[in-house]
Amino acid sequence: MERIIAGRFPTLDRADAASALMASYVDATDICIFHNNPAGQHDAVVTEEPADVAAADSPASAAGGAVTTALAAGAVGSLGGPLVAIVAAGVGAYAGSFVGALSGLGDAGGETASAGPEHRAGGVMLSVRISEPVNELRVIETLRAEGAEDIEHAQGEWANGDWIDFDPGASPKLVKPASF
Repeated sequence: MERIIAGRFPTLDRADAASALMASYVDATDICIFHNNPAGQHDAVVTEEPADVAAADSPASAAGGAVTTALAAGAVGSLGGPLVAIVAAGVGAYAGSFVGALSGLGDAGGETASAGPEHRAGGVMLSVRISEPVNELRVIETLRAEGAEDIEHAQGEWANGDWIDFDPGASPKLVKPASF
């Protein structure tokens, strides 16, 4: 396993500029630039999760909420006669499906939501194999200076100038921000 530092750029031109600067102190076979699609848009990977993991369960939540509320409303409505029971069951089913669907979705606020796995944002990735430990801090500083976002460190397999076991769905281990 190799030590790898990577950063995400909004454009290929910005990644190329950073790569050109690093080429003065890092071997060209230790630099790899590739595009990473946003979460949920990768090739069909069985282990990949949708962008909102909780949303995958929302159809079941909606159906369960609709059935439960329709039955309860129908039972209450049956006291007022068959027509009231049908109307109450319909209104209850609609309201229950709405509540069930909302309860199945993730909280976009983030503060009270359970922490799900973080995914890498889409963009151009510039990854560097750190073959000489003295270069690691310099690579990180170059990435920062050239505008890289989400600078991360990883252990991975590197072959023929490529990070061959890059997992787009894995949670990145971000490098701590620079202290000023």
